[in-house]
Amino acid sequence: MPTPDLTGALVLFPGALGDAVCLEPAIAALAASQPVTLHARGGAAEVAALYPSPVTVRSLDAPEIARLFSPEDDPRTTQWLDGFARIVSFTGIGVPDVVRRLQATGRAALAAFPRPPLSVHAVDLFLRAVGGDPRTARAVPRLELHAPSPVAGPTPLLVLLPGSGGRAKRAPAGIFESLARRWRQCGGDVSIVLGPAEPGEDAAWGAVGRTVRPSSVATLARDVASAAAFVGNDSGPSHVAAALGTPGVVLYTTTDPTAFGPRGSDVTSIVLTSDGGTGAVETAWQALRARLP
Repeated sequence: MPTPDLTGALVLFPGALGDAVCLEPAIAALAASQPVTLHARGGAAEVAALYPSPVTVRSLDAPEIARLFSPEDDPRTTQWLDGFARIVSFTGIGVPDVVRRLQATGRAALAAFPRPPLSVHAVDLFLRAVGGDPRTARAVPRLELHAPSPVAGPTPLLVLLPGSGGRAKRAPAGIFESLARRWRQCGGDVSIVLGPAEPGEDAAWGAVGRTVRPSSVATLARDVASAAAFVGNDSGPSHVAAALGTPGVVLYTTTDPTAFGPRGSDVTSIVLTSDGGTGAVETAWQALRARLP
């Protein structure tokens, strides 16, 4: 039997939007030496389209994935896996049939998807799973707009990202409102980005600034890329903003910034205490005011 013509790496990834941002340095490490095919879904797949490294994005709900997870063996699964020189799966570690099929290739690495508590950041865990060494440098995810970047207007824009898929991860609205008020008093504009997890909140935020609801991750990225700064919770949109290089502040209520927090070249992390947010407002404002002319 002829030896299969192996080429490229296959990555199976079940994470959400923010997780996919954290995955970017691992994909960059793989793509430096070979083509990469990434199976993801939803917002994660949209994030992958913004990776600076070339990557072929496929759905995690594709037929080949369904066959991989099927209780019945299918020769098409072996044929499919035989097309890759390297396989990294962050899903299926608890499914014996999946583990057996991947390990039978002799070229697969299975890694448990990171869940709290973690001793290191998820970015580093993903990078380590593909053979990268996070100890050599602090890996910072990067996203890029493939269309021309929007030109910043004459008035500095502050983007607020007050939502989150987890209600407990949302900082008090008063913190965002206070920072928006100070920003406007200094001559800046304010935009509030809302998503599917914040239904019916447009009117409540309308007094704080202009509300927008991006139709896609690419639109979200464009909304954030032209901003002078952002303020957000530990959420997917904050991961996107940080990875675009937008300076900002991330507020933490229940999560640990050293494990899952958005990483960026100029991001201030603030863990909320029991003072009602007073200290957080002052600390955040010190970081934001430097972005005003």
